Amino acid sequence: MKKNIFRSLFRVVPVVMLGMSTISCEKTFDLKPEDTLDREQMYQNQFDADVAVIGVYGKFLNLSEQYVVLNELRADLINLTANAASNGDLLAVNYHTVEPQSDNKYADPKPFYEVIVACNDVMKNLNIMLEENKLPAAEYNQRYSDIAGLRSWVYLQLGIHFNEIPYITDPMETVNDLKVALDASSVTYLRLDDGSLLDTLINFTNSLPTLGNYAEGSSLIIPNIDQFRTDKFFINKNFLLGDLYLWKGEYTKAATHYKAVMETVTDGNEVFDRYKVRWAGAAQSFDPRTNFSGIQNQGWMNEWIWELPFSPNFEPENPFIDLFSNIGGSYLLKPSEEAIEHWELETRTDPLLQDQSDPRGTAAVRTFLAKPGEPLVAKYLYSFNTALPYQKPGNLFLYRAALLHLRYAEAANRDGKHKVAFALLNHGLNTTFDPTPGRDPNEDVTNIQQTKEPFPYDLDARQGDFPFFRGAYHRNTGIRGRAGLPAIDLTFSSDSLGDIEDALIHEAALELAFEGNRWPDLLRVAMRRNDPSFLADAVYEKFEQANDPRAAEVRTRLMNRANWFLPFRWE
Repeated sequence: MKKNIFRSLFRVVPVVMLGMSTISCEKTFDLKPEDTLDREQMYQNQFDADVAVIGVYGKFLNLSEQYVVLNELRADLINLTANAASNGDLLAVNYHTVEPQSDNKYADPKPFYEVIVACNDVMKNLNIMLEENKLPAAEYNQRYSDIAGLRSWVYLQLGIHFNEIPYITDPMETVNDLKVALDASSVTYLRLDDGSLLDTLINFTNSLPTLGNYAEGSSLIIPNIDQFRTDKFFINKNFLLGDLYLWKGEYTKAATHYKAVMETVTDGNEVFDRYKVRWAGAAQSFDPRTNFSGIQNQGWMNEWIWELPFSPNFEPENPFIDLFSNIGGSYLLKPSEEAIEHWELETRTDPLLQDQSDPRGTAAVRTFLAKPGEPLVAKYLYSFNTALPYQKPGNLFLYRAALLHLRYAEAANRDGKHKVAFALLNHGLNTTFDPTPGRDPNEDVTNIQQTKEPFPYDLDARQGDFPFFRGAYHRNTGIRGRAGLPAIDLTFSSDSLGDIEDALIHEAALELAFEGNRWPDLLRVAMRRNDPSFLADAVYEKFEQANDPRAAEVRTRLMNRANWFLPFRWE
């Protein structure tokens, strides 16, 4: 019954959302005006509330192309192909030359605000439903908090790319109403670089009725609907708060919220696997080729926290086939030479393996697909069947366990817990906090294999049999350990903070390439250190290794902090 209801949601969302002028227009869904619903017919019961929630996430998916292009092409791991030589929008993003009066589609804030306006409208109507007893408080709390958290995430993205942005919370009929407010100077502007945006988002998100996920049994949680699990559709608000505090520089609070996600599952055997970056080789492990294709096995469940699918049967269409594929797509973007070199310089610990390079590189980059020698961003192409080019399934990748552990480690390192950060970066907690690696399992491990740090750094990785111990993190193998790579040689002194942070950001490039995290990582550390060269040098290397004559020009531009942000233009 729940499956039928959820399928009905997808079928009726276009109709319902047409009746909501904040969401879409007739052209988008190719429906006649008589197919729309009046506002009086909406928001009458829980089913209507679910339709509204799913409709907002459908609108949110429209940001996918901007999200990946801005966060990756502006950085160092993705470059343009020859096919993009005449694409002025991509060229300007790549070379950081977007002009204030440009109509560059990637530098347009309006699509972000379309989602924000939709969130504001739904939040207003959920409040009305609660007041009129049309929605139980428990159901209201989950839906309101979900949409509000999504709005905070969108505002953070706006801050990352535009710095100073208008912050609106009042409902508007359409996104064009924001233009009227901007012209009238009646909106509040907040900035990322002075902390005002972060303070506002932190205070607001902390005030939500719940930071938890949708409860089991919710009408929005379906184990399998058209081969998708819906429990991963929705933003994780603790992860969001962890990111907000990380940007703010409040590292203990960041780690607290990240740890809440790491320990989401508290019963059953999943406590040892879910979001723990467990050792590879078992069915419960994360396999990049399998799990980037959307195959939702146990390894996928243990890794993915927030991932949204594109379906061939529903709008919007997957934009990544056109960007990345050289069959059925325009092949505009490719892995940079710098990114490929990052993986090739790694050597695995097993000398018997035929391929000694970083396996994450071969999973993330394909050098074949009918045209040998053209490197492809493979993460977005695994579910695409080139024999069926008009069917474009795929996924928008947002939060996963590896990102969670790297962000938690970044916070821990900045909080003086260098050994904890080292363990999660390298070969895991069990190994790092055991003074005698390879010990006999019969030995007593009561007082080792655990961090012995105060909360939120109290991580237990004990694995012993006499007496029997199985700490929640005993299967944790670290980011590099899971990839079969040697540990990076680092010390744990107070002087190691910068070295460990450099290693974490570099490892994030190896592990998370092309997933929309690279520009924020470079920007966050450059801002934190007040060091433009941290960001400028990384981007410079992309162009230098490609023998691009504009390499020095781009570096000079990025040495000026004002050029880290796009001009905010609204027409």
